[in-house]
Amino acid sequence: MDRTGPQDQKVAVIWTRVSTKEQADNNLSLETQEKACRDYAERNGIEIDCIKGNTNESAKTEGKLFREMIAYVSLHKRVNTILVYSLDRFSRTGPEAMVTKEYLKSKGINIISVTQPIDNNNAAGAFMENIIFLFSQFENNLRKDKCTAGMIACLENGDWYSAPPVGYKIDRTSVKKHQLLIDEKGPLIAKAFHLKADELLPETEICRRLRLDGWDVCKQRISQILHNPFYCGKIRHHLLGDRIVRGNHPAIVDEDTYKRANGLVTHSGHTHAGETPQTPLKRHVRCSVCGCYMTGYEVKKKQLWYYKCNTVGCRCNKSARTMHERYYELLSQYQMPQACMEILADMLDAKLKTYFAEAEENLKALRSKRTVCDTQKKEVMTKFGLGVIPEDVYTVTRKNLDEQLDEIGAEIATFEKQSSNQVIDTRKAILISCKLADYWKEGTYETKQNIQHLVFPDGLHWDRESDNYRTVTENEALKLFRSVSSSYKTAKTQKKDKPLDLSLVVAGGGLEPPTSGL
Repeated sequence: MDRTGPQDQKVAVIWTRVSTKEQADNNLSLETQEKACRDYAERNGIEIDCIKGNTNESAKTEGKLFREMIAYVSLHKRVNTILVYSLDRFSRTGPEAMVTKEYLKSKGINIISVTQPIDNNNAAGAFMENIIFLFSQFENNLRKDKCTAGMIACLENGDWYSAPPVGYKIDRTSVKKHQLLIDEKGPLIAKAFHLKADELLPETEICRRLRLDGWDVCKQRISQILHNPFYCGKIRHHLLGDRIVRGNHPAIVDEDTYKRANGLVTHSGHTHAGETPQTPLKRHVRCSVCGCYMTGYEVKKKQLWYYKCNTVGCRCNKSARTMHERYYELLSQYQMPQACMEILADMLDAKLKTYFAEAEENLKALRSKRTVCDTQKKEVMTKFGLGVIPEDVYTVTRKNLDEQLDEIGAEIATFEKQSSNQVIDTRKAILISCKLADYWKEGTYETKQNIQHLVFPDGLHWDRESDNYRTVTENEALKLFRSVSSSYKTAKTQKKDKPLDLSLVVAGGGLEPPTSGL
């Protein structure tokens, strides 16, 4: 659709946005963005229709004001341009931003970044725009990883960082931040485990007996409780992968009772095998209908293996061979075209350099904060020893300082872990991602498990209707590789008269947008 006016006149809407107050205070204010856009419009003879956004709104999701702006430019036929300071001010949603861009393009509306001079009327320019959108989303996810690393460190230390499972409550009186207590439902949960382990009762009968004790609970909840090792003093969490760690919380039942309740130890004393090389996807893939993990079994007469869910009335059942073939196809999507490898590696190096620099700065600030707390602690101890402050004041002050030091220590451990991984061979990582499918196919059971939890940390769902997998969450770096590869193939398909020349994309300002003249 052609929206250009007389003499190809461009009419633009200026879109400005900051995500946080920190951005507004850090030379990226709304005024700075608006001035840069107005200066660009004046230099290039672009008429300004209006200004949209001009507020604090996250670009991680397409917010209300953003959607209103898209609706406005779609309806007003004279508008054919959206001016933004940089593409990450337009959106940081990655694939969603790419879809929005294509939608606007179909309406005859062009997005211009005043600090990133890209000609998006050719295949190379459109591809570069997509790369920037994907890296903006990747940068957001790197920040998210900092929080995830703290959660993992907390779990590895045996502490539960979020709302505790039913049967437990947070001990508000404890000096320790994550200390848990068994609440009034604890004895009833212990009874449920013993009814299952000692009397082999089904969940429906266990629920009936618990109702007599005043707890109205459904069989699905009881099933979840009985399968959770948290109640025997251990922690299992998707952030830990296959690992189960010893928790610092009190156990409601002993480990033997937990195993017998789950059939891990039979009454004759035999232990069931926990590892079956023929079915590496068990406890990794869920049934999309009931949400239950799929388990593996063998039809010995045919010597064939299958996966199934054990939910009564659902019974999703599928050949292991088919599911393994589909999984191989899924991992094959992370192959990277040779033409993309160098540009992707260079951009990753630049982003990781910034990421690790921020981690070092945070680590330096935390160590300085710890030194201050240590000094204050010594001063308080000295004053108490000299009789300058009474014991009650000393006790409260010492407790507060110890809590601060514990929290600072946990944060330092998180950032030290990040800093220890600074040497990353991005080119080697990209090459490995291209061979993930083969590594999984030829690898040992342990190798397959590691790859599965690396790529899909929360597992997958098997959709019976489509006869294929549905992804829940995906490794962010690998998601970036797949998205770049897909974008490249699309750009290559859409090329017109000349080949896709990536050397033009790499030349110039590199990853950081040029800002001269602003």
